Amino acid sequence: MEQITQSSEDQLIDGLSFKLGNSASYITDRKSVSFQATGSNVYTGNGTGTKVIKFQLNSDGWVDPSTVRVMFSLVNNGAAAELLRTLQGPHSFFRRLRISAGGALLEDISDYNKVHQMFEVLTSVHNRDNDDIEGFGHRSDTVVPGTAHTTVTLPGIAGQSSQTVGFKLCSGVFNQPKLIPLKYCPLTIELELVTNHLDPIVDPATAAGFLTTDTSTNWQISDVQVKCDIVTLDNTLQNNYDSHLLSGKTLPINYNTYITQSQVVSGKDVSVNMSRAITRLKSIFVTLYRANSTEAQDKEWLNFYHPMEVVGSYSKAHELEFQVQIGARIFPEYPIRSLSESYTQLKKAVGILGSNFHSLSITPTQYRNQHFIVGIDTEKTLGASWTGINTRSGDLLTVKMKGDTSIEAVMPTQMFVVLHSDNIMQISDGGISVFD
Repeated sequence: MEQITQSSEDQLIDGLSFKLGNSASYITDRKSVSFQATGSNVYTGNGTGTKVIKFQLNSDGWVDPSTVRVMFSLVNNGAAAELLRTLQGPHSFFRRLRISAGGALLEDISDYNKVHQMFEVLTSVHNRDNDDIEGFGHRSDTVVPGTAHTTVTLPGIAGQSSQTVGFKLCSGVFNQPKLIPLKYCPLTIELELVTNHLDPIVDPATAAGFLTTDTSTNWQISDVQVKCDIVTLDNTLQNNYDSHLLSGKTLPINYNTYITQSQVVSGKDVSVNMSRAITRLKSIFVTLYRANSTEAQDKEWLNFYHPMEVVGSYSKAHELEFQVQIGARIFPEYPIRSLSESYTQLKKAVGILGSNFHSLSITPTQYRNQHFIVGIDTEKTLGASWTGINTRSGDLLTVKMKGDTSIEAVMPTQMFVVLHSDNIMQISDGGISVFD
């Protein structure tokens, strides 16, 4: 062993290194700014008026994507005794997100509230607690599955009052580390409100334990803003970037995005097909839905159903089998046949399988009830970019699900598939190009 260890190289440890850390004197200023929504600033949830909230982000500076937040005031127009009871965070009020730059579409995420909710569940419970502070201060999945909510566990906004909230967009463009030069890459953000105004809130007409006299369904959104930090560079560095772009060169930014598909399914043996040309498909996430209760949180975008929900405890007969086929390739080689294996594959798809410090905010009881998510990683190597599978040759993607004959009556009625892919936004003096 001595001979082997002698070949290692000595390196000065941090405790004995007195070299000062790197600085960034080329950044001359940082401002926290607000961008107002264009057009109307009052958006109602009753189906009348404007449904799309649009922002134009323009500046001579560089936006720090990690600081981008959408903020708005949620107004309860109900009577004083009627509380507006939200189920999850501010993201639940939006069904679609579109982000474009210089006329080029970067992201278009349908069923946005469902996608955002799924990836929020796949973070730690502490992260979700922090998000609740920026949001409404509570969420519906903190009670034990199967436990009925009450007016105490789902508090709300008092009638004729409002609450100002904010949230970080579930967007690949704003979840990558590169600063974005708004001078060359002006961004447009569009958020579309939910089609059914009852989706993000408790509906006293269907939720047991709530009455029309104590629960409001009349809401509107106002004072909508995008808040972020804009960085200014010194003239020397800014001129270098200007010269770089004016000479015909480009600035590439790698980001991830999400492609969604929802399909009605039936029976115990299900196959859902997708045909989408993607250069680098990183992973696939699948959730299910079946209307199964009168609980306040039984919403299509919120309830990630599993057949074990109907029995309330583990049941071998209620296990599901999953497998994904892309062209001639199958993931995994042998079907997933248990909750245990499904959760292992999910952690691998999220990238935390080998970590003892990172976790998901899903309890065992939740996973077999209303937080069931299947994740399949399609990369050749974990933790490296550009190793996902290429589907541009016309390969058909098929998600296969099978249940036991005895549970056919409680099988899901809807399957929701999210494709997670690598994209590149290329910034040039002539405009923006997107490669997917």
